[in-house]
Amino acid sequence: MAIIRTVTLILMGCFIYTAQAWVDTDFDGVPDKKDACNDTPTNSVVMANGCIDSEFLIVDEDAEDDGEFDEAELGATITNNAALIAEQCRQQRDVSVAVDCFGSILQPVYFDFDKSAVLLTQRPTLVRVQQYIEQHPEVLIRLDGHTDNVGSDAVNEALSLKRAATIKDLLVNEYQFQPTSIEIIGRSNYKPVADNATIEGRQRNRRVEFIILAE
Repeated sequence: MAIIRTVTLILMGCFIYTAQAWVDTDFDGVPDKKDACNDTPTNSVVMANGCIDSEFLIVDEDAEDDGEFDEAELGATITNNAALIAEQCRQQRDVSVAVDCFGSILQPVYFDFDKSAVLLTQRPTLVRVQQYIEQHPEVLIRLDGHTDNVGSDAVNEALSLKRAATIKDLLVNEYQFQPTSIEIIGRSNYKPVADNATIEGRQRNRRVEFIILAE
């Protein structure tokens, strides 16, 4: 009986720990135990640490308007309603204009430290790319993989290329992209977008960027 009681307590403890590990207060797909920003707005696209990348915030300067899209806002720093702008980009008939428009708001896919697996929180970015390509199938995509500066050059070069390859595999196998339309490059830690001396900076540097190219 003592053995059964002990096993039962262990199983209950594991269940409780697992349940607590996956509490997600703001429903952004990042459990609270890993979420550095556990109060992000609903439907936000976040980085691997649960925070919105400040480089891709959209400032709603026309909050009192009726919600119509203003082309002047494209050059502004925007809220996480990039989906609205993405829709406007898809409607552009000129491919070059559409490429510039979409490239200005397309958020990278972010990764956990030393990982190449794509988190569920990053899937909305892939969906946005798929929707755009459906409208403009003639464009090409280059996937630039990046890392932070932790680790050797050889390790980071391999990891950055693996991250880009993982995104390509997803786009081809799950989102019906043509493999010949996607190029991958591993850039190691040579092109940081943020300060590697900070945790947030390293988080932003662990990424794959989408470079949209018109043929």
